[in-house]
Amino acid sequence: MKHLPLDARSVVDELRSAPRPLSGVQPRTWVPSQSFDSLLEDATVGPIVLNEHLQWLHQNWNLDGALARPAGGGAKGWVRRLVHRAVLAVLRPYLRQVQDCIAVMVRAVDIVARRVDDQAATQLRTIGAVRADLVDFAQHVDERLDG
Repeated sequence: MKHLPLDARSVVDELRSAPRPLSGVQPRTWVPSQSFDSLLEDATVGPIVLNEHLQWLHQNWNLDGALARPAGGGAKGWVRRLVHRAVLAVLRPYLRQVQDCIAVMVRAVDIVARRVDDQAATQLRTIGAVRADLVDFAQHVDERLDG
């Protein structure tokens, strides 16, 4: 393309001087296509932050209930408590680390969900602004064609 001499000013001048056909097929009441409206209508999906799986994670991330001392009396209860004490003596540091990891993961998923929801809202606002700009541009073109 570098070897082709092209003067942009001459191209613009030629386009401006070209006679415009005065047919009745001018964009008088133009509006953007239905794709904009369908994008806005399809966007009624609820926020990810309210997702049922994320809510379940919030309710069940804490392992303290699962690690609680077993209740019960008699010989069976005494054996359960003894086994519980022995198992937790060995596994407690690991289980605390697992619980901390789960808590951090839930917070990270919350942050990502909020950002996705924010981006979806921004995209909807942008689509609305682009649609409004296109309508304004069409009105401007109509006014210029009339004048």
